Amino acid sequence: MALTRRVELVPLERTASGNALFSLAQPSDETLIADLAPHQPASIFCHRRQTDQLILLRGSLELVVLEDGRLLRIPLREDEPMLVRIPPGVPHGAINTSRHYATVVNAVLRHGPPDPRDYKPRPLPHSLRAQWQELMGEPAPAGPPRPADADDRPSHSAPGRG
Repeated sequence: MALTRRVELVPLERTASGNALFSLAQPSDETLIADLAPHQPASIFCHRRQTDQLILLRGSLELVVLEDGRLLRIPLREDEPMLVRIPPGVPHGAINTSRHYATVVNAVLRHGPPDPRDYKPRPLPHSLRAQWQELMGEPAPAGPPRPADADDRPSHSAPGRG
């Protein structure tokens, strides 16, 4: 599979057989199942050598991805089956604003050994903090914007470096 730097949304094809509805399994090196609790603080993560292939099984949630210098929100619902493919180097996170757990399957494709930094939250650049707060439904900070600090400087794990 050729690596891209853009998130792909692929409608899942389903086949009915009797009273069961089947979706094709996605090729993967590792399959993870995650239950995301409602109303938890959201963070952004970036995998260096891993493609996430996410399928929401139960509930609803919002994926947030950093693409082309802006935050994009991708709503996922269990009644609209979709595969979301997130390539290496694309910062992303999930928000569950519902009252119920959301269950997600991740059919991980590995492009090298895992990096210990992959699951550590990334600081957001100062220029995106207001947009992040709006996405999270947080009130805007009072007063003038503060100057950039060390957390705002790009790190060696900047988007696009995988």
